Amino acid sequence: MADEQKKPEAPKEQKKEEPKRQEEPKRFDGFLVEIVEVIPQKTGMFGSVKQVMCKITEGRDKGRVIRRNITGRVKTGDMIRLGDTSREDKPINVK
Repeated sequence: MADEQKKPEAPKEQKKEEPKRQEEPKRFDGFLVEIVEVIPQKTGMFGSVKQVMCKITEGRDKGRVIRRNITGRVKTGDMIRLGDTSREDKPINVK
């Protein structure tokens, strides 16, 4: 009889429910543009800003070419992202 007694069952491990991860809202990274032409004139306090002509490759203004001021090294054919494609910079006036 002692051999036939049931051993107490070990408590079953309870699975902890992982909190559902909220899907992160899609971030807006800007519009992809290609640099078509680098204008040789520089602007900015120390001449660190270049003016370039950019062709918009996605978004509602796709195919449009706009003039933008860019800091840093850029060359024709580079791809960059712009936050706003509706704004266009004025041409640099050399005094």
